[in-house]
Amino acid sequence: MPEGHSTTQERLFLVVQDAFRTETAELADVVLPAAIWGEKTGTFTNADRTVHLSEKAVEPPGQARPDLDILLDYARRMDFRDKDGAPLPRWHDAESAFEAWKRASAGRPCGYSGLSYAKLRTTSGVQWPCTDEHPDGTERLYTDGKFFAQPGYCESYGRDLVTGAPMEPDEYRAMNPDGKAMIKAAEYLEPQEAPSDEHPFALITGRTIHHFHTRTKTARAPQLQAAAPESWVEVSDVDAKRLDLHEGDWAEITTPRGRAQARVRVGGIREGVLFLPFHYGYFDTDDPTGRDGDRAANELTRTDWDPVSKQPLFKTAAAAIRRAGSSLDTVKAPGGHTRVEEDLEPGGNR
Repeated sequence: MPEGHSTTQERLFLVVQDAFRTETAELADVVLPAAIWGEKTGTFTNADRTVHLSEKAVEPPGQARPDLDILLDYARRMDFRDKDGAPLPRWHDAESAFEAWKRASAGRPCGYSGLSYAKLRTTSGVQWPCTDEHPDGTERLYTDGKFFAQPGYCESYGRDLVTGAPMEPDEYRAMNPDGKAMIKAAEYLEPQEAPSDEHPFALITGRTIHHFHTRTKTARAPQLQAAAPESWVEVSDVDAKRLDLHEGDWAEITTPRGRAQARVRVGGIREGVLFLPFHYGYFDTDDPTGRDGDRAANELTRTDWDPVSKQPLFKTAAAAIRRAGSSLDTVKAPGGHTRVEEDLEPGGNR
C-alpha cells in the first residue's frame, strides 16, 4: 500500500475485515474474518448496470461472517440512532437493506424501485433503471434523446477540472444544459513530479497479465504465481546499455520517497521511462511485518488525489535506477495466503 509505514504508528489502531491474512491484515490490531462469495447473500451490479442476486450456498468457515452482519453488529454495539432515537440502520438483513436502497434510489437515474429479490430470482439479471415505467429494466439509456443534465434534476453541477471547485447553479444554468450531454475537454497538465538530475527517469506503475492488484487472489493460483513470482523493472535498450544493466540483473529504483529492488527486463519501453508492477508487497516473505520498503512499488509514488474524481495519483514518480546485483543472484520462492477463520486480537493473536 502507499505509505505502508503509516500502518505501524503506535497511535494508529488498525482494524481489517478480510477473508485472508493479507499483508495489511498482518499489520492489523484486530482482524475480523469475512465471508466470501457463495457464503453470503446480496446483490452486485455490473458496469453495464445489470443487477444480479448472489445467494448463499454454504456456511462460512469458523467465525467468518458476511460484511453486512459485521456492520449490523457494530452498529448495535455502538448503539447508533437517528434523530428520532430509532436504531440505525433500520434494516436487519440483505433483503431489507436492498428494500431501503430501492426507496433511496426512487426517482433517480439509477432507480431500483421495480426490482425485488423475487424478480431477480427469475432472471439472469436486470439493468437499472427498473421502475413502473420500465418494469423489465432498461437495456439502453438516452434512446429518447434526453440526458440527466437538467438543472432541476441533476444532483451536481460539475467541477472545475483543474482546481476541483464546484460549479455554481447559476453558472451551470447559463450553459443551457437542458437536454444536452455535458462534455468537458480536459487540458493537459504537466506531471506534478517531473524528472530531475537526481531522479532522471519517469517511473510508471501498473498491472500485468499474470496478477491483479496486490495478488491476494492471483498469488493463490500456482500457475500464475510461478509465471511471475517476483517483481521486475522494465528499462529501454538505450538506457540499459548506458547504465550497464543486463537482463535479469538486480536493480535498485529510488524516488524522493524510498527505494525498491527488482529484476531488470530490457526493452519494450521508451527511453527515459521505467515500469514497475505494483503487485508485489511483503505478505509472502519471511517477515511480512518487518520489511522497510524494498519491494512495493506503491511506496515509491506520490500520495495525492485528482481534485475532481479524488482518484489517487499512485502511478507516477520521478526515479533513478542503478545496478544492485548480477543475474546470478537468486531469491527465495514466495509462499501463499491462509484463510482467516477466527477473530484475531491485537497483535495478531487468536
